[in-house]
Amino acid sequence: MAKSNENAQLLLKVIARYSPEDAGSLGVEGLDDQITVLSSNRPEQFRRDIAAVRKQLQERLSAETDPLVKQDLQILIAETERNLKESEANERLLLPYSDVAGTIFFGVKSLLDDQVAASRRPAALARLKKYTGLTAGFEPTTLLAEKLFRAKLSRPGIIGPAKAEVEQNLADSKAYVTGIGLLLEKYKISGYQDAYARLKQQLGEYDDFVRKEVLPKSRDDFRLPPELYSLGLVQYGVYYPLDELTRLAHEKFTEWQREMQTIATKIAKERHLPSS
Repeated sequence: MAKSNENAQLLLKVIARYSPEDAGSLGVEGLDDQITVLSSNRPEQFRRDIAAVRKQLQERLSAETDPLVKQDLQILIAETERNLKESEANERLLLPYSDVAGTIFFGVKSLLDDQVAASRRPAALARLKKYTGLTAGFEPTTLLAEKLFRAKLSRPGIIGPAKAEVEQNLADSKAYVTGIGLLLEKYKISGYQDAYARLKQQLGEYDDFVRKEVLPKSRDDFRLPPELYSLGLVQYGVYYPLDELTRLAHEKFTEWQREMQTIATKIAKERHLPSS
């Protein structure tokens, strides 16, 4: 277990570095004041770092003798390969749209919570200042999201986000902003007012951008491209090819429908119903 946990840290640390808001839930420490920084080359950098982890894991696998540790290494290597494929497919097929309000809300909430040590909570303000561009070297996350979306618009074959998703994000935006303010007050984070005021303004402007530029590019069909859907299924342990999965689903539906009809006929007969 100790060996497998050590091996898993190789992958977890890279994932946490690119999504520091999730670091705590992954058991990776030291990233409380860090944020996700959007950029056009971020997916490529992520894949490069994941590929380096895969190489390390493969080297450890070739030298490992414990069959249980070897099995865990194989699972980790498969996960790196899924991450690589998913990142490449997302970049190639989907416009890079971000629910910025949701990202910031959960970035703050992951630190401002009763289950989080009080010593960690002040880092929420450090995050807020970075999200809003108040920290030197950081641009507002909303502006980075807008730039990234516009930069990819001309790529052929790329599709926008699902319209239902975008509309839901817009509907939730004000609640997220209010929730951030309530959390800052509840946990008595001093000096947050300027950053919070900027955040409210920036997210309001981002909502306008989403309505004017993202919604017209969104798609009515919520379904993912088959390649991304297949990768998503693998994440939940479903390895069937899509056509086989569809066949099995129809087959099982028809089987259950026959069983229900048999039961319905029996109930109708017992209760003397006019229709079965």
